[in-house]
This record gives sequence, C-alpha cells and structure tokens, in this order.
Amino acid sequence: MDNKRKYAHFLLDGCLNLNKESKLFIIGVDIIDDFINLVIDEAHKMGIEEIKTLISSPKKQKELYLTNNEEEILNSPLIDKSLYNEMAREGYAFLMLSSPIPGYFDEVDSDILNAVSKKQMEDIKEYRVYQNKNLIKWNISAVPNQDWALTLDNISLDKLWDLVYDICLIKEDNPKEAWKLKIEKLRKRAEYLNNLNIDKLIYHNSLGTNLEIGLPDDYLFASAEAQNLVNMPTEEVFTSPNYLKVNGIVYASKILIHNDNEIEDFYLKFKDGKIIDYGAKRGEEILKGIIETDEGSHYLGEVALVDYSSPISMTNVIFKNTLYDENASCHLAIGASFAECIKGGLELSQEELLKRGLNYSHEHVDFFIGTSDLEVKAVLKNGEEVVIMEKGNFKEA
Repeated sequence: MDNKRKYAHFLLDGCLNLNKESKLFIIGVDIIDDFINLVIDEAHKMGIEEIKTLISSPKKQKELYLTNNEEEILNSPLIDKSLYNEMAREGYAFLMLSSPIPGYFDEVDSDILNAVSKKQMEDIKEYRVYQNKNLIKWNISAVPNQDWALTLDNISLDKLWDLVYDICLIKEDNPKEAWKLKIEKLRKRAEYLNNLNIDKLIYHNSLGTNLEIGLPDDYLFASAEAQNLVNMPTEEVFTSPNYLKVNGIVYASKILIHNDNEIEDFYLKFKDGKIIDYGAKRGEEILKGIIETDEGSHYLGEVALVDYSSPISMTNVIFKNTLYDENASCHLAIGASFAECIKGGLELSQEELLKRGLNYSHEHVDFFIGTSDLEVKAVLKNGEEVVIMEKGNFKEA
C-alpha cells in the first residue's frame, strides 16, 4: 500500500475507529477530489456503505464573494453548512479534510468574509452541541495541494506530502499502534497537570507576553482523544480557562490563517477575561471579525501546552495551517470552551457551564504563542509555584 492510500486508510481506521456499521460524512474541497475518492475507496473496502460528502469550491466561492452583494452571498447554497446538523443527528462520523490556499481570499472585503464566517457558525450550532458533548466521532486532518505548497518556503507538493507522512507517522509499520504510544505520553502529561490542583497559569516570553490565566475549579487537562483521535496530528494537552479570569497581554508567535486569510504579528490584551485591546501588522480587520463574532468571542476558550521541540516545530516549517502550526506551539483559542475540560462537564447545560467559568461562543479560533524562551508557571491552590514549561518545553515532573 503506498503512503497516500495508507494515510487515507489510517484516517478511517486509526483516527475515526470506523467499522462496517459506521456512517461517514466527508467535508473537503474540490481541489483534493483525488484524495477524497481514495478515502471513499478505502471506506468501501472496510464495508462502509453509507457515505455522504460536502465538497466546496474555493474558486466558485471567491467568484461569489467578488460578484454579489452580502445578502446574495449569505443566501447562497455555496456557503451553506446546515447539512452538518442533519449528519450529526443521524450519527455520521465527520472527516474534515483541511486543504488551505493561504491568502486566496485576500481580494475579498473582510466584512464579507466575517459575515460568511458568522453565518456558517450559526448554521452548524446543532452540530457543535453534538461535537462538544462527544456525541459523534469527528476528525480534522490535512491534505496537501499544489497551491498550498507554493505559499510555503522551498516546499514542493511532494515534499509537503512527505512531511505529512512523517509527522503523522504514516511511514511506521503500524501507524495506529505508534499513535497509541504517543497518546499515552500525552495522557500521562495531562494526568500530572490535573493532579497539581492549579489555580492559575502565568506566561512570559521575550515577545512581551505577560499573561495570567485562571483555571476553573475542577478543571481537567485532556489530550486529543475522545471516542477517537480528533486531530491528526496532535502534540497538545489542553484545558479550558475560567473565561473571566484572564489578565495581561499575549503576542502571537506565528502567522494565523483564518478562512484562507493571513493575520500577522498580532497581540491581544485582556482584563477580567475580556479582550479590551488588540492590533495586527496585517489582517487586523479579519482579527476584528473573529473577536466580534458574538459576546463569547471576546473571551478565551482553550489553553493548550505543546513542546517547542515538537516534531512539527523541528521541521522549521510554518505550515500556514492551524492544525499543524498549533501542534508546533503552545496556543490559546478565542471563543468556545470544551465541556470535557471540567469534571462532569459533559452532563451540564450551557448555562451551568457558564456558571462554572466555561465560555460559550459560536467561534473557536486557535492562535499560536509558543517561543523558544516561553516560561509557563503554575500557581497552585495552596500558593505554591511550579514551573511547568521552560525554554518553550514541558518540564516533566
């Protein structure tokens, strides 16, 4: 089996843990039709008969944005994602294939892109409930394309594919078993953090980041494994902050691609959890649109710790793809929290989660803050201070 087919099979078997009784929903773009067809072929070989797809066209979307007014755009079937809700209700496993073209929508008015993003978040509200409560299987994985490769420094399409195979352990004899070992290491790391009884985390680095993040009572750090591997690859342990207990300033350490638009050299300033100031060298209007999606998008929903020396970071490639760049760096996320990141959270209502300090938003956007000199200190409930990361890397107990 060649590596591309092996990767397609691994996404179904190793990440989503599907069997012949499973139902599969594939979300992707038309520029990777060949890989989508490969996934469908592998699914049929596994005996999976119920397969649905939602394939969008970046070219058609761009034409829509440039030739229509906002009302026409928002009512177009080209941006409709409401099928997510039906597929979640019917118990389909979601395979979301990320294949970006960084900068592709630079010509499009940022107000249009922000309105589309907000509309799509509204469209999938029901799906997000299923996702956040771990009621469905889902996975996000990346698929290289020629246009994406061209935006990277000295990276051909073949080289980009090779990096994906290396990072996702596809060249191993048994990728599924190799990932079990990696996930076990992350699980133990999360367990260590949970046993510390942390009150707050304090971040410092030479970019100017000086940030305090309070954690909820009964917080839980987790790795990216629920019923299945939800991110491929994954190098993180993560939790959700008390959204009202974030103070200070944080500087992004890498470019952020949001809906194929670039946001570069930006900062966020917080007081009592809320973003009270922000700025960006480039893409500030896109950043503004993220923050102003709704009330909850003015607050944080995720805190993730990743070694600066992670395998992705060691490639020295900025992938311009959140899935990869977030797993090369400590990161935070604007917007929705995770119910699983507090004891008993999966059984709580949204109102109960808010009372416990977990944020609610239609938005969830990861951004990257890790550097080679990042220090993260945990202040425990008993007042003790423990350095959990130094020089960008996790300091094991």
